[in-house]
Amino acid sequence: MALPYSFIGKWNYTNPATSVAVNIPMTDRPDWIFVKDLTNTGALSTAEAAIESEWYSGMAQGSYIGEGQTSATPASSITLYPTAGTSGGFTFVDQTNPPQYTKVAITAINGTTGVVSTGTTTGINVGDFIRLINVTSALELSAILFQVTAVSASVSITLGMLATAATAGLVVANGTTGFYQKVYPGFMYPKLSPVLYITQATQAKVYFARPNDYTPGELVDFQIPLPYGMIQLSNLTATPVAGFYPGHPPGAARVLQTINTATESSIVIDYDTTGFTAFQFPTSAVFAAPTNASPAVCFPAGSGIVPSGASATTIGSATLPQSPPGTNLVDSFDNHAQYVMNLGLNVVGAASANMVVMAFKADFNNAITNA
Repeated sequence: MALPYSFIGKWNYTNPATSVAVNIPMTDRPDWIFVKDLTNTGALSTAEAAIESEWYSGMAQGSYIGEGQTSATPASSITLYPTAGTSGGFTFVDQTNPPQYTKVAITAINGTTGVVSTGTTTGINVGDFIRLINVTSALELSAILFQVTAVSASVSITLGMLATAATAGLVVANGTTGFYQKVYPGFMYPKLSPVLYITQATQAKVYFARPNDYTPGELVDFQIPLPYGMIQLSNLTATPVAGFYPGHPPGAARVLQTINTATESSIVIDYDTTGFTAFQFPTSAVFAAPTNASPAVCFPAGSGIVPSGASATTIGSATLPQSPPGTNLVDSFDNHAQYVMNLGLNVVGAASANMVVMAFKADFNNAITNA
């Protein structure tokens, strides 16, 4: 006997100490998906509003139905109760045709802490991406895709990677009114990344506004407009030998280390920038000039020799290759776009809980008519 549903897949994940939205990769558009808490189901004295949640095709994006449980001892006294909602639930995303979001007004942004003040944070979760638009006194932050690192409901959104770059030396004026817009990013790999800051060091460190996908040994190049300084790192692949462009190093830079944490995205490269012009964002007025409104960017430029000892906590050797030597094939260009089911905060489960997700596709959908 054939089942009415085909099995798409099963996934497990463990929530961090503070639950965040989770993206579940899909090979097809599901007609039924559920998520269940394996840690807290039936646990003594544990109340949980999202013990089990599910979604069916035909339900609105972001909605859910499910069950919560009350706190009770003994376990036989635990009571389950129904839950439902229209936001923070299941949202299906086709990354080849991502959803479009409306822009939302902001009242201020702190250039040092990365805190964006706004009365509306609906639909924004930690890990989401936003773009700032026409922020008065801080136009230089326009066109950069930032990852959200904290949300205070109806109060503010924090861009922690901006704050980390500011700690390293980035200077950005405080902005006032403007807009933010949630963005679902493209999935070409590896991707072009706007640069927040570059240190003057024997092995320069480059800071980004969202997690980077560069790998140790990968070659990268830069386009840095004149108002940002450090133009010596621009067009490295067009500089075949030392002295071809006076003051510019020859050839693309090699990544010696990649760092991606909750509030920092950066790479360390094998070029000495101590004698270069300091990197710094232009002022809002300079950025607004017609010929200057373009952010500094870093982009992939090829595969290089993987450095010895490179890790998330250790800068690899600028002269010694890994043993045995070789290039890093994981930096090859690819399109990682796929189907995704986003689990919002109302269904993703409790902090530190082990969760299981299962998804199914209906084998048929007959039209229903009146008898």
